[in-house]
Amino acid sequence: MKRKKREAFIMAAVAGSFVVSMTGPQDIWALGNNGGRSYKVQTIQDSSTGKTAARGYVPIDYTVSGDVTWCGKWQSASAPAQVYLTAMSADQNTIFGFYSPVSYEHMLDYSMGGVSYNQHQDGGFDAQTMVPMLHFMKAEEYCDYMTENILDGNQAELLSQAEITPSQQKMLDESANLNYQQNQQLVQGSGFQVDGSYSGMAERTYELTLDQIPFRFTILTTTNGVQLSSTADMIYTTAHTAFVAWESPFTFFMLTPENEYENSYADFEQFVLNTAMTDQFVQAFIDARTQIMQYSGSSSMSQIGDYCQDSVSASIGNDSTYDAERFTDYIYSQNDYTLPDGEHVKIPTSYDYVYADDLGNVYVSNGTDQPAGTTQLYPN
Repeated sequence: MKRKKREAFIMAAVAGSFVVSMTGPQDIWALGNNGGRSYKVQTIQDSSTGKTAARGYVPIDYTVSGDVTWCGKWQSASAPAQVYLTAMSADQNTIFGFYSPVSYEHMLDYSMGGVSYNQHQDGGFDAQTMVPMLHFMKAEEYCDYMTENILDGNQAELLSQAEITPSQQKMLDESANLNYQQNQQLVQGSGFQVDGSYSGMAERTYELTLDQIPFRFTILTTTNGVQLSSTADMIYTTAHTAFVAWESPFTFFMLTPENEYENSYADFEQFVLNTAMTDQFVQAFIDARTQIMQYSGSSSMSQIGDYCQDSVSASIGNDSTYDAERFTDYIYSQNDYTLPDGEHVKIPTSYDYVYADDLGNVYVSNGTDQPAGTTQLYPN
């Protein structure tokens, strides 16, 4: 059985982890806000490479912190690092969070002559593909899984799930079909076949109690996956391989008191639209991915930690633009604006007026009062 074949297919199946470009209607989950609100942009530096990894876009009185994890338990050759960012309100009652892409493998069958040579184990690491193992989850299941992990033992009950419109579902179906067709072309002549593909997203809200105060927890995520399998007749036996290569391109979450939910959600909407990894950091991951796979003779990601950090550090630029089209652009109805420093921000169409100062702070409102020292912005 040729393990390298399976390795190549997993890498190809998750190759789109960092840049997900989709087109379609922008008509779900939009929430208006009649009050004015000021926002700021704050960048996150990667201490390992010394470069800007991501930015957070939050209310001006929030505190932003972040970290970049290299080659840890849940990193892979296709996603060697993960950016984690949090933003906390001044009263410490509300917290926003962002996770960058992560890739997984669900091993279904890896046997020869009826004898299993490698079995799936959640949290394990497949040294052949350099991908962590986790059973495949649709977007709704992944929301539940991440909620349990983020809340760390605090009991939460599902309260509601945002509806996906028929046009939005059509977009997801088209994405899954495209992934299916691309993988069919990839496996031609290899002995592998594509059994199916999936693309989905979900936004779920849970209720819980902390210190006798009712809270709401909202989480938004997407998952994509493709299942492949092969049956090869050997001289004395038959080899079977089946696996699911899947990913979560992003996860956003919000924890806020129940009586502050509506106002916090309007801020969360802005956070989702504008919090992202830099274009340069994304491109560096893509460039480093091939190099890492060529070096993948080690048994764990930690053993090539210095190598993958050096690969990204060498390929990343010093700029910190965020102009690439992202999946999150299609979650809320929004317009694109250019700030005085040339950077772009996305503002929900529920706001009539957008102003910015020279520091990059943004003020949005449905009223006509313009803050001193600001310039009115107009949609691009």
